Formats: sequence, C-alpha cells, structure tokens
Amino acid sequence: MALEPTCLVLMALRQERCADVQVLLNAQQSDGSWGSFASDDEASGLTGLALLTLNTLGVVPRAATQAANWLLETKGREANWPWRWKFRTTDTRVNLDPDKFGWPWEAGTCSWVVPTAFALLALKHSFPSCRNGKIAHRIERGVEMLQDRACPQGGWNAGNGVVYGTPMAPHIDATAIALLALRGRPKNRLIHRSLRWLEHQAGLCRAAWSLAWSILALDAYELPVVTLQQRLATVVEPHETCDTATLAAVALALDCKVAGNSFKVAE
Repeated sequence: MALEPTCLVLMALRQERCADVQVLLNAQQSDGSWGSFASDDEASGLTGLALLTLNTLGVVPRAATQAANWLLETKGREANWPWRWKFRTTDTRVNLDPDKFGWPWEAGTCSWVVPTAFALLALKHSFPSCRNGKIAHRIERGVEMLQDRACPQGGWNAGNGVVYGTPMAPHIDATAIALLALRGRPKNRLIHRSLRWLEHQAGLCRAAWSLAWSILALDAYELPVVTLQQRLATVVEPHETCDTATLAAVALALDCKVAGNSFKVAE
C-alpha cells in the first residue's frame, strides 16, 4: 500500500460505500504515524494527509487521536537548539528562520512545505474549537514556517524560498497545498501575491496533477474554477489514469463544487 494514493482515493470515494478505511488503519504504526508505504518502518511526512483523511471520513477517533498526538510531538530538525545555533551562526547560506518550524518528510530532517501544509490542515480539522497550549503553538509555528519559506515572487517551492542567495521558483502543487493550509488567515501581501501567481499558472497549466491542486486551492478561496474544471476534464490522457494519485486528485477537483472541497478546512 502506498500512502498518498490511498488517502486521496479514500477522500474521493468518501460518499461511496466502497471507501474502506481499514486499509489505512492497518498501515498505521504503533506511534500513530504512517510510512510512505505499508512496509516502511519510518514515519512519513504524509501522516498529516492520513489524519486529514480519517477526519474527512469521520471514523475511528482513537486512530485519529494517536495521529494528532504524533503530529504535535514531531518537529523539523531546525526546532532543536543545536541546529538553531548552526543555522544562526555557521550555516547562514540557507535563508531561513529556525525559530519558525513545521514538519519534515523524514525524522531528523528540516521542515518542508508539503508535510507542513498537510499537518496544519489535519490539526485544524482535528481541533476546530479547541486550540490552546501545544495545539495553538504548533499551528502558529507551522504557519510562520510557511510564510518564512515562501518564494520572493510569491508561491512556494518544495523547501526554502531562497538558497545560497538565489531565489527559488515556486511550484504549482506546493503553492496550492500551502495556500490551502493558510486559508482563513488574514489575506496579507504574500497570500494575495501567491493567489495571483497560482491563477496565472493554472490558466496555462496542462498537467493534470498540478491543475487539480490549483482548482482545489482556488475553490477554497472562493475564486472561480469552472473554466479550469472544464479544461481539466479534457487534459486527462488515458495513460495518466494508471497514476492512481493523479486520478484521485482529478476526481476531487472535478467534484469540489458538488460534493464539497475536502481541503477547505476552517481556520
């Protein structure tokens, strides 16, 4: 079992009786996390996506609680004081504020955009009305991390926005997922700039995966997506249907106006 396509398929089938969450539960590790594959022993940065899936399906609260606790305890490497000191004194070529941290792809590595965005979505969904203490702290640090690592022109790359003094180019999928995680925050200059960039890129994009995530993000911000949905329905080539994750993302994007947007999580 691969975690990402499994989660996206379960979310796409959330209104169907065939959506069997047991396959996801069977892959959960004893500490509450998931590996990228069922055979992995190491926790994956997609644990936030798995928790969001459980929350969306509204089942097995015990498994969801374990996953939320794991997320609350997990931090990017820069959150540990030796690494904070290193990034402030000797390794200053990477432009980041180590006081602003999120979630890593793998244990012992620094925070990355997509794991942080999925973790924020999952925690905000898990605790819609009770965000005190550790919960509020982790959510705020994750939000600050995304804002800190944004690309200078708006949008997000996979990691840092500036590396060795060179501005990084944003990626469509990372930008869309980060914007989903920041929905409900005050629309500051960064969010406005990133939404404009994403709207422009989505208008040119013909890659089904990126276009699907663009639709989900723009819809979450109440921006028009019908034209993009119509184009998405025409660009999915038959050979792409063997990629289950892409097919599920396309289904979620095409259905978001009718069945609801699973990634439109309240602040």
